[in-house]
Amino acid sequence: MNESSAASTSIQVLSRMFSLLDTLAQEGDSVSLKSISEQTGLHPSTAHRILNDLAVGGMVERSGPGSYRLGLRLLELGNRVRVRLDVRELSARPMQELHRQTGHTVSLFIRQDDDAICVARTVSERSGVQVTRVMGLRIPLTSHAAGKLLMLQDPASLLQVLASAQGVRLESLQAELAAIRAQGMALDSDSPDPLLQLAATPIHDDMGRVCAALVLNAPIARFGLEWQEALKATAARISACLGWVHR
Repeated sequence: MNESSAASTSIQVLSRMFSLLDTLAQEGDSVSLKSISEQTGLHPSTAHRILNDLAVGGMVERSGPGSYRLGLRLLELGNRVRVRLDVRELSARPMQELHRQTGHTVSLFIRQDDDAICVARTVSERSGVQVTRVMGLRIPLTSHAAGKLLMLQDPASLLQVLASAQGVRLESLQAELAAIRAQGMALDSDSPDPLLQLAATPIHDDMGRVCAALVLNAPIARFGLEWQEALKATAARISACLGWVHR
């Protein structure tokens, strides 16, 4: 049995239950009782007894004679957790820390229809760096670095509609999105202040979908690789809080 699981609780049967669930999760499909017993180190009769109890609660399903897989009850519970995971709430502390590290404004954008909407932004106050809610700032997807990130997973048919509606060439847009995918970041110097560089990187939800864009607005002269990597690391941290596991 997994030693780390055994050490995580003082109740032995719970440790064994966690070990069984972890094994089923790692396999991702039906697993035979023999394989489960070998991987967890539990005697087949012990594993069988606990799995049957988990099946009563819907945590595990019997997928065939002597085979098991994770149950739908876990999906139901997971969906309840997902409802609580507000990307704006989970982004607040990482955004504050990135602002302190760079000394510059960090913004959070989400998608609404054909626009990118800024929903949060850091500000420096006497009490420290705060994250404020932003209302009313809407920018067409194709005209902003954050918006382009939010289009990364759109099918070609939708990109064509967006390009036509927002007056850009489809081929140019597709080439730009391909470059952003390769770099993992969108850079945009089209700012009211010519000395500022805007960089955006994606935030992923638990299914790997781009659900938001994290943006750092800082002087071009100081916007080196260190800050770009800090921006990416902050977005990855928020994505992990949303349940995304990068492979």
